[in-house]
Amino acid sequence: MSAQTPSAGPITATGTEPRNNDGQAIAITVFSTIRPLRNLLAPIPGRVFLPVLFGLTRRLPDLTKELRQLSFIHFARWTVISRLPYNGPPQKKGRLRYQHMYFESNFNGGWEEYIDAFSHILAQGMTAFWGTSYGFPKPLPTAPFKQYIQSNETEADHYYSAYPDATSTMIQCALELDTRLTKLKQDAKRMDPDAFTVAYRTFLTDSQNAL
Repeated sequence: MSAQTPSAGPITATGTEPRNNDGQAIAITVFSTIRPLRNLLAPIPGRVFLPVLFGLTRRLPDLTKELRQLSFIHFARWTVISRLPYNGPPQKKGRLRYQHMYFESNFNGGWEEYIDAFSHILAQGMTAFWGTSYGFPKPLPTAPFKQYIQSNETEADHYYSAYPDATSTMIQCALELDTRLTKLKQDAKRMDPDAFTVAYRTFLTDSQNAL
């Protein structure tokens, strides 16, 4: 079960760029262990609360409206993991002893700024998603929350971006511009020069935000 919404990550201990960077695109992956019982931040146990939360966010998209308005985020996804594929000894077969929260996201910009946005803009949402996990320190102040994310973050073995030199905002603008330009090209077939001049000037005016 999961909830979806559409870094440069910290430099590694060796001083090299982490593998979860590709141009302007950055990936973040965080595993946290879910408490089986309730706690102060989550009075309802995670195994009960999280399925309800995920169901509500799917049925009521306005609940994640603020997250989706952050244009530098490609996507964000929270998933509850109860079992892992069996890959042989020493791994044991069957379900995990404790459920785990699996968070993954791709974004543009700095790792610090990304976590800051989550902490300040989506404080209640972050508490709702991670409040059932062991060690979650609340999203504010940001320093303990960043340490919590770093402690539970897993670096990617391989990360690929189809458009590494473009941000999410740039790609959205390009798609919008392509739609407008396609319509202008189709309409131009039926226009005389004067009508096309007017239409082209209107196109440039209406497309300023995408240029």
